[in-house]
Amino acid sequence: MLVAPPDGSNPRADVSAPTVEEKMTALLSRSMHDTPTESRRTLHEVLVGELVPDEARILSALSDGSSYPLVHIAGPGVGSYQKLVLENASSVGRAAGVALPDRVHLYVSHLRRLGLVEVGPEDHSLKDEYDILLTEPNLRALIAATGKGPRGARIIRRTVRMSDLGRELWEAARSPQDADGDNRDAPAG
Repeated sequence: MLVAPPDGSNPRADVSAPTVEEKMTALLSRSMHDTPTESRRTLHEVLVGELVPDEARILSALSDGSSYPLVHIAGPGVGSYQKLVLENASSVGRAAGVALPDRVHLYVSHLRRLGLVEVGPEDHSLKDEYDILLTEPNLRALIAATGKGPRGARIIRRTVRMSDLGRELWEAARSPQDADGDNRDAPAG
């Protein structure tokens, strides 16, 4: 157990860490001086820093421009009063070979919040893939637990694909140059 010193100071406080005000001042200063290329690079660094390995695998699977089935499961209700009991379940995790397939819905949700993937309308050509997705044990159990008959679960079919920002980030991460073609950092040849 950590006991506060008698002088009332916080033993966990790191005196070398910048304050919130100092961090904000530094960001505002950078915003005045960074070029668009530098700002884009900073954005990409922050986005990559937000990812876990399984999310990177999902982006890799989507990087060829393909889309995958995605479903939301809504509980009983009428119209907009239906509560979603699960969002963003997708077969993209299986295709990507993620380590935690039961967490794909969380990964896709996080990637959506970051703006790296987007949800589109149902793709009827993926009917078999939707059917396979809905046979996953955790989804079957949730659908069964949500209710039966006319008051049962409603399956909302969508697709997931990489967004424009996701493609920009993927290109920047895969290229020795910045995505906008600035090659100042490329080796002279």
